[in-house]
Amino acid sequence: MGPILTKLLPLSDSSHDRSHGGKSLAALMVLPACFLVAVLTLMESAGPFWIWHNVDPEYAYLVNALKIVNLTAPGHVDHPGTPLQWLGALVIKATYPTDSSTYIIETVLADPETHMHRICVVITWLNAIILLAAGMVGYAVFKNVLPALMVQAAPFASAQIIRHGITLKPESLLILSVMALITVTLLALRPGAVEANRRGFAIAFGMVLGFGVACKINFAPLFLLPPFLLGDRKAILTFAASSLLAFLLFTLPALGAYEQFTDWIVRLFLGSGHYGGGPATVINVETYPRNIYRLIAGGSFNCVGCGDFARPLFNIVFILAVLTLVVARRSPERRDYIPKLDLQALKGVVLTQMVMVLMVAKAFPTSESGWNVYYMIPAYMLTALSSVLLYRIVPTLGLGGGTVRRCFALVFPALLVLIAITQAFGIARLDRNYRDMRDMGLSVGNERFSACARISGYSASSPSFALYNGNLQAGFPFSKQLNELRPENDFWLNIFWPHVWIRYKAGLSRTSLGIERDPGNYGLWDWTGSRDLQQVLSHYPCAVFRGSRRRAIAKFLAAEAPESKYDTSCSTPSEGVFTMGVDCQGRLTESSENNTP
Repeated sequence: MGPILTKLLPLSDSSHDRSHGGKSLAALMVLPACFLVAVLTLMESAGPFWIWHNVDPEYAYLVNALKIVNLTAPGHVDHPGTPLQWLGALVIKATYPTDSSTYIIETVLADPETHMHRICVVITWLNAIILLAAGMVGYAVFKNVLPALMVQAAPFASAQIIRHGITLKPESLLILSVMALITVTLLALRPGAVEANRRGFAIAFGMVLGFGVACKINFAPLFLLPPFLLGDRKAILTFAASSLLAFLLFTLPALGAYEQFTDWIVRLFLGSGHYGGGPATVINVETYPRNIYRLIAGGSFNCVGCGDFARPLFNIVFILAVLTLVVARRSPERRDYIPKLDLQALKGVVLTQMVMVLMVAKAFPTSESGWNVYYMIPAYMLTALSSVLLYRIVPTLGLGGGTVRRCFALVFPALLVLIAITQAFGIARLDRNYRDMRDMGLSVGNERFSACARISGYSASSPSFALYNGNLQAGFPFSKQLNELRPENDFWLNIFWPHVWIRYKAGLSRTSLGIERDPGNYGLWDWTGSRDLQQVLSHYPCAVFRGSRRRAIAKFLAAEAPESKYDTSCSTPSEGVFTMGVDCQGRLTESSENNTP
């Protein structure tokens, strides 16, 4: 792709003032540096990846990366998320370039946190670099530092973007994907650039889109943007072909698991409920309008205590963009003044964001708590591109004379300042929130219960449970190695969805239940297989159950060990901690000889 991008890059302008260029370059380094500092700080504040709020799906991506190191197909390809998995595999292999896969797997499983942090740092630097590159391209295209800074503000449009940028999840690579798309779009806005190299732009757009969809399927609506700039039918076909080839290239490690991905996509399309569940009617007409409303206006973010400016910003800029397109269409006398390519790009962005709202509301309907609005991250980031396009288009519409245009020109610097202030406070609150959750999760340390049977349910602050969850989602590839590495007194409960498991075993299909894979055997497990709870309890002087779904744990104990006594005084607001025969400091109590009344 190097030669293509070389042809796409704008030529230098010898008349440009070098001193201004140096100051502008310094200004363009500010937001990438802020992004880098914010993400690395939040990553530290969030605590270990095995803590209860981090555990899923980060460990799944680590274990699947190890499968790729072992030259086997990943077990989790629903998103499909393959670029994150093979990038993780590349980072791990680069750390041990001459060692065997057996040694690498054992080393990583023995110290997963170090390697997960290393992968996240690499992704963070990649995102910071693409931010700097996008700003430099924006400055070269517009010859103005303000729109270039607007472009770089894309990840700061929502604290949700930064929040998910610190994780070992596809969302961290979606930041890279959206910024790459914005960068190529800016290059295409140079007068005559597309006409001079239409095929190159088609391939460049295709590579970016193929990569983005391989990261996560909710990137797909962004396919609607490039055709507005390519125009030519042949170029659009080239774009489509290169997108497909890029998708196949970036998902190549998952070649043996394509059927799982296609099954998931079909179920996602046909199902009318959450994640493809419910009746196969595509859309539930009774709930769909409400889902759309909740997504764009109702509920709150799943970002306790962090604050956010995303929905007002997204809604306001989207409405302004639609009004601008209407005015431009009804002003034929201004067509010679309105930048045609900018207008085409704005059409593409508006359509893309509209389709993304409709897709997310259909496939990933938002509850009143708004917990899954992170599927809107690409649309939120495109708000930055919309702002730049409005900044360029609106002054050419001839609305209200020079005074109105000058006032309008002040809106965007004010918007940048507002985003900076809002997100600075939001990120600071998010940092405090992460620190509180980290301290809460670590307040009841697993090490103090070393003499007990430590039994974890979803989602527990437990290194063993984190590895179990990742191993489960990868198809249990490393149970033998983990059995040798992890303490023998660690167990877990497969009680994610007890009602789902019962109905599944009764004969209902996964499609009708809205689950992605066989839920396995319900009950107590260790690395070797299913275990009997009463037998395990009799083998240890004490037992500790923990997990965020405390009612599920209580129901399990009521069904499987109805005579057992337990105490929940060690629980935290985030996790239920059920102790038998031991106090919160790990001291055995009088009832430790047996856990019955």
